[in-house]
Amino acid sequence: MVHIMKKIADWIVDHEKDDAADCTVPDEVVDEWLETIEERKKRMEEHGRTDTQQYEMLSDLEKKVKEIKEIRRRKCHLGKKEG
Repeated sequence: MVHIMKKIADWIVDHEKDDAADCTVPDEVVDEWLETIEERKKRMEEHGRTDTQQYEMLSDLEKKVKEIKEIRRRKCHLGKKEG
């Protein structure tokens, strides 16, 4: 089941990445997406579930969403350098 979810998530991220390059995705959507992933990861860490496939999937998604943010920063001239 996790593998199917990961494939769906990968597809969504790839699709959103295309939209992000066109600057059509609002910043709030990307920020909210990243916040949700980070909150879920934190809960899993608190319960010692960092060696699960779900945690690995969330970590991969977090990496991809951060990549989308970087694409937006460069292509859309959105956001200033984060300190």
